[in-house]
Amino acid sequence: MVLTRFVEIGRVCMINYGKYEGALVVILDVANASRVLVQGLPGSPIGRELMNIKRMALTDHKITIGRNARTKTIAKAVAESDVQNKWDSSAWGKRVAKRAAKANMGDFDRFQAKIAKQSMAKKVAAKL
Repeated sequence: MVLTRFVEIGRVCMINYGKYEGALVVILDVANASRVLVQGLPGSPIGRELMNIKRMALTDHKITIGRNARTKTIAKAVAESDVQNKWDSSAWGKRVAKRAAKANMGDFDRFQAKIAKQSMAKKVAAKL
């Protein structure tokens, strides 16, 4: 097994802990062995900040930028590489979106899901 995800400048990461959990960020610089300088994708509320590597998960996506790139440069590179659409179409991105949609369901949405699940189970049981 060969490792392909490295902590490097331009690597797109997903935050897995804290108030920005689930958001995508780009690594701009490596401060030390445990912290990196990151910035959120364009349209994200995350500015430049130092973040612990343990609080993020490395994705397969990488953009080509220089060290400590400007915000406009990052926006241009993200637009060219179409990172957001690639993330949304990946299995990991779909799973995160599905989990977020389920967490944001209201009472009636949960009720409808329960009824749909019950009716599907009845159809399967009738076929067997």
